[in-house]
Amino acid sequence: MRVGIFGGTFDPVHLGHMIIAEQVMVELRLDHVMFVPGGIPPHKEASSVRATAEDRYAMVEAAVMGNESFSADRVEVDAGRAMHSVETVGILKERAPEDEWFFVTGADEVSNLLSWKEPDRLLEEVVMVAATRPGYDLSKLDHLEAGLRNFDRIFPVECTRVDISATGIRRRMLQGKSIRYLVPEAVREIIIERRLYERDAKRAEGEQLREEIR
Repeated sequence: MRVGIFGGTFDPVHLGHMIIAEQVMVELRLDHVMFVPGGIPPHKEASSVRATAEDRYAMVEAAVMGNESFSADRVEVDAGRAMHSVETVGILKERAPEDEWFFVTGADEVSNLLSWKEPDRLLEEVVMVAATRPGYDLSKLDHLEAGLRNFDRIFPVECTRVDISATGIRRRMLQGKSIRYLVPEAVREIIIERRLYERDAKRAEGEQLREEIR
């Protein structure tokens, strides 16, 4: 099988993620795409991740439900610690070493690959798929060639441009605006039922009150 690993914070998972997964799967003729939400992302401050690992996993699980070509995996959530991609890939490949593995992420993240842990070892284990938007300047990846032995294992895939971001979704929640059609409906229901991201709204209200007092 040809399997894609789609890692990310997914805070929350949204339709932009789903479109990338679908289009990469079709373009590269993958048999399956595995979404792997990070438990404690190593490249982000803990305070910048709003929903808990369990809530983010639940949202990803809901998002992929009904698509037999997608699944959610708990490997990083259950670890209870920060995991680097090279470690995650190693664990997943042990389950099915005969499969061909691809790691899917955005081109902007790939451009920072030299800052990742053991990037050349990672590229030995997987083909790195750099999901790009139409018109993306691929020369932004050129600097990697000098620093990576396995630069030829990076494969750009152009995906439909969708101007949706997790930050933008949280901002709309903060403003009391609808996020319908920005996230899968099952994800929206979880956000509402579990009252996710309300903490951000309360924080903003507190900051506004402090400003008024001053």
